[in-house]
Amino acid sequence: MNRTADLDRLDQLLADDESGSARVCVIAGTAGVGKTSLAVHWAHRARARFPDGQLYVNLRGYDPGAPISPARALEGFLEALGMPPKAIPLDLDARAAAFRSLLADRRVLVVLDNAATVGQVRPLLPGAGQCLTLITSRSRLSGLVARDGAQRLTLDVFDEPAALELLRGTTAGYRADEAQDIAELARLCARLPLALRVAAERAAARPRVPLGALIDDLRDESSLWDALSSEDDEEADAVRTVFAWSYRALPAEAARLFRLLGLHPTPEFSLHAAAAIAGLPPGPTRRQLDVLVGAHLLAQTASDRYQFHDLLRAYAIDQTTQLDTEEARRAALGRVLDWYLHTADALAEVLGRQWIWRIPPEERNASARPLHFAELSEGTEWFAAERKNLLASVRVASESGRALIAWQLPAVLMPAYTTLSQLEDLFEAGCLGLEAARRSNELRGEALLLVLLGMGCRQSHRRDEAIAHHRGALPLLRRLGDREAEAFVLNLLGLVHLDSHRFDEARLGFQDSVSLCEEIGYAEGARIARSNLGTALLGLGLADEAIALLRGAAEEARQAGNTYSHGNDLADLSLAYLESGRLEEAQRASSTALEIARSIGYAVLEAWVLIRHGRVQQASGQLDEALVSFQRSAVIHRRIGDRGREAEALDAAGTVYAELGREDEAVHFHRQAIATFRAIGDEWQTAVGLHHLASVLNALGENEKARAAWREALPLLAEFHHPKAVTLRAFVERSLSETGERPAPS
Repeated sequence: MNRTADLDRLDQLLADDESGSARVCVIAGTAGVGKTSLAVHWAHRARARFPDGQLYVNLRGYDPGAPISPARALEGFLEALGMPPKAIPLDLDARAAAFRSLLADRRVLVVLDNAATVGQVRPLLPGAGQCLTLITSRSRLSGLVARDGAQRLTLDVFDEPAALELLRGTTAGYRADEAQDIAELARLCARLPLALRVAAERAAARPRVPLGALIDDLRDESSLWDALSSEDDEEADAVRTVFAWSYRALPAEAARLFRLLGLHPTPEFSLHAAAAIAGLPPGPTRRQLDVLVGAHLLAQTASDRYQFHDLLRAYAIDQTTQLDTEEARRAALGRVLDWYLHTADALAEVLGRQWIWRIPPEERNASARPLHFAELSEGTEWFAAERKNLLASVRVASESGRALIAWQLPAVLMPAYTTLSQLEDLFEAGCLGLEAARRSNELRGEALLLVLLGMGCRQSHRRDEAIAHHRGALPLLRRLGDREAEAFVLNLLGLVHLDSHRFDEARLGFQDSVSLCEEIGYAEGARIARSNLGTALLGLGLADEAIALLRGAAEEARQAGNTYSHGNDLADLSLAYLESGRLEEAQRASSTALEIARSIGYAVLEAWVLIRHGRVQQASGQLDEALVSFQRSAVIHRRIGDRGREAEALDAAGTVYAELGREDEAVHFHRQAIATFRAIGDEWQTAVGLHHLASVLNALGENEKARAAWREALPLLAEFHHPKAVTLRAFVERSLSETGERPAPS
């Protein structure tokens, strides 16, 4: 490592500060001086001092491509800390607050590598607590020292003994060289660790070539750089010189691959992506990658994954710009973008969601050699590994004028983004794709991306935006004559209204979807829309009509072998039976739905069914059992990140605690639920939760607090006109009157 004194300094930093405040250390130094190596080595050495783990992100502040934003870095940290993707806020400040909250009682090491500015790192600081943040940067980041009390460790190039030790250690066993030649090689490398390692590897790989001859080559290369460079920067020149010296020794095919890999959308890539960019099968590509790794021109991070140092990537881009034709560069980039597009299409196939857009057979490119996934788990693992590259590919396709890929890639990623709740990626990719489709007058692309953005807005509780996007897609789909897609979007509009408890609007959307599906013979779409229509009718107080639709939809799903839909429809049917007073049938339906959910091992369905099942148990007087169902539902919903349904389960648990005479616990659960309902903008559930809270507070004799909760609920209820809302509003007004308060006219 040759950084003993610097490691000791970091050890001392940890020992000196016992204040309890989060500590920050900036490791500053020139490019290639070994900042990352020092930080990672010390993190490994100090891992026992951070029992709650370590977090690492490469911020790519000096990479030729786009740096990692604070919001992106926080997203990765929050996921690593166990926050489900659906629960991660979209707002930067909210993410930073959640991050600080999660680390408040933990002892974690946070490594922020390759930071360019103070603004890039300040939102990533843990705040008060027992955490330590290591930041590596070519900048001194003086603002962190002045405002945040950061300490700074400035790395210099190796001294001569350390540089000689690194060279001798790498070449030992391969060659024996004169001391003066080794010293001269160290000088030509400016004693920079990155340059020293590349040079040492080349020397070790040519044991029969005298070191003096290699040094002469390096001097010639250095003279060339001196002639071409106008910079007065000995260290930068040394790094470029050593890169060029090592690069020119590569076999022609490996050199070509090195250059073209600089065109990849990010510095990190897989074997198959490298094969695509080279236009070669994976076998020969792996052999060439081995050559590049052996020459220290690439780092291998896993069995089939590789990564550039930012300086080496910049050098590769420079070389391909100089040596490859524009046509060759465009073809290489096109091949890798095609590979991402077609492999994403294979992912869409294995996800198997209804109405997903797939690349038409006539547009599929066999030469892209995409991956195929035998199991869903294979596809989701690939998506997790390639998320950043997929989004970067959309960005690069948009910037390079490849409009077709720029809209098709987010379109085929639609089921992945929505199913796996990657909403930030969805919005960025969707907006880029929409712009590309509109620029090139691609009506289908525009319609698909509007649908995608609408689905993302619904998931993030931005319901007005969701409605606007879906309505914008409908005339485009009608112009295209895609009636199946039109029916699907009508159903989506109904779902947005259903979420908002606007049951009349939801009914119209579902009825239109059913009519169109029946007209065009789209049986599965009609079944789904009829099921949703049944739920809307139940909200309107039409329980008997809802039962007929839900029972029919459940039976159709059973006959079609659609187990998930069968369980979901039975859960909704149980609630319809309950509201019509048919308790035994409600019990059978909810119990069967729960058995189905558990038999297929789908946590999302189980969590939702448990709320329905718990309500049936509560109505049956099985209060302890209902409490278990609601609490289990809340736990699962928290794990999968569905805050709205978690709050619904908590609120339901509060009503059971109230029935059990455990009012203090009821108050606690209702307040938890109300806070979440407010945060996600769910006015109906907020009003219901406030009513539940007020009822418990009133029973406890806390009349003023009860009146305050009812007063807050009343204007929210005035926005809804379905039967339950009318009944509840009347009850709240009566309760306020009975407790001595005259309500305002509604």
